[in-house]
Amino acid sequence: MKVTLEREGKNIIRMGLELESDKADKAYELACRQLAGKINIPGFRRGKAPRNIIEKTLGVDYIKREALERLVPELLTRAILDENLDVITEPEIDNCDFELGAPLKLNAKFEVRPEVTLGQYLGISAEVPEAVMPEDALDKALQSVAESKSSMAPVPDREVKMGDTVLMDFECKVDGEVVEGGKAQGLLLELREGAFLEGFCEQVVGKMPNTDFEVEAKFPPAYRNKELAGKDAKFSVSLKEIRERTIPDVNEELAKEVGYENLDQLKDFLKERIQEEIKQENDMRSQRAVVDAVVAQAKVDIPETMIEREQQLLMHQLKRYFEQTGQPFEEFERSEEFKGVKDSKFEEAKQRVLTSLVLGAVVRQEKMTVQDEEMTPYIAELVQRYQVPVEQVARNEEVRRQIMEEVLTNKVVEYLVSKANIKFVEEPAHEHGPGCEHDHDHEHGKEDKAKAKADKKPEAKKEAEAEADKKPAKKAEAKEEEKPKEKAGKKGKS
Repeated sequence: MKVTLEREGKNIIRMGLELESDKADKAYELACRQLAGKINIPGFRRGKAPRNIIEKTLGVDYIKREALERLVPELLTRAILDENLDVITEPEIDNCDFELGAPLKLNAKFEVRPEVTLGQYLGISAEVPEAVMPEDALDKALQSVAESKSSMAPVPDREVKMGDTVLMDFECKVDGEVVEGGKAQGLLLELREGAFLEGFCEQVVGKMPNTDFEVEAKFPPAYRNKELAGKDAKFSVSLKEIRERTIPDVNEELAKEVGYENLDQLKDFLKERIQEEIKQENDMRSQRAVVDAVVAQAKVDIPETMIEREQQLLMHQLKRYFEQTGQPFEEFERSEEFKGVKDSKFEEAKQRVLTSLVLGAVVRQEKMTVQDEEMTPYIAELVQRYQVPVEQVARNEEVRRQIMEEVLTNKVVEYLVSKANIKFVEEPAHEHGPGCEHDHDHEHGKEDKAKAKADKKPEAKKEAEAEADKKPAKKAEAKEEEKPKEKAGKKGKS
């Protein structure tokens, strides 16, 4: 077999293959025999019909296609191995010439892994801002546990005050017409200054339960529904009741309620959990610092196609997130935020591809491998998560390949960190305010806001329910402590 290679662009290879005529004819003959054993031809036992009868029955072109389906992958695999090519995409066949009695000729195109020139990657020195346990962390954790056991009860005979949660119905009109999705019944809304539409909550304050009244508010200029943006709205509100939240005290009784013998045992558990989270955070910071340093010292020219494929994967994951949470991705695609999110995913994809290429180069340089026993915990985790038989996971080649890549990535990162010189330093304090250079939308804002704007609920009701779901900062912390609370219950019973 003759093989020719031609490089095109940064990492595209065009391969030409020519297989001797006798070998190509043998592949055709083999396909004839295999097909003869699968079909019934009148007058012949299955598998005993001569070649000319099979050709007349099925057609020569059909038999050729069957021969090529088996032959081409074998030829490409052999050529890739012989030429020692690190292929990262499926070969794309763009020309195939197969005539009986003549050499088989075909051309294929595929991408190979870009060449990586490693810089220093062992003995990296890195200063890592050290995460430490805040002085008030335990108090906040205890308060979160208390808030998780809070209760709400109606308050019948008093006026509404800011901070109350109210049960209401409303109808929203703009220019005298009820807006689409502008009706809500049985809505629970926590009243806070600036919540919902500006000025709405302030106009509910002072009202009594079981009363009807009107509230005037204005949709913000940047409201997601451009037909409503900046317009005045009039709400007809029917206030049903006021509900007041009661949070229990942090004491021995609370500790027992969440499954502990006493308050000290609850404190010990929470403190241990916080310290474990701090350790995990410092481990991640160390890994990130070392990997970033190794990547920064390497040289690699990344093809645009690799970045685009990774970006498509990230966008597909985002779309799945929308689907799983019941949000319309198509609406998000039409929003102003979409382009910004897509651009940020491109940059994220670029960094991910770069990191993967550099770590892969270290793996090859250090000749790292993966043993079957190293994959066992990962397979067990998949079995437990998806409730499938072990054999089903273990036999799936694609799943095994992904697990192997994950194991190798973890191994190489642990190896690099173990060889690095890491110095923990005091974490600089960050202050938000005028002149602050911190990007307040970076990471913890832009994409989350975009997702929130894609919520599928009707317009006015959607805004109200979004506010009703929000809680003060301490309530958010309570959610973080729900897992310890569940563990606490188990611990107390043992």
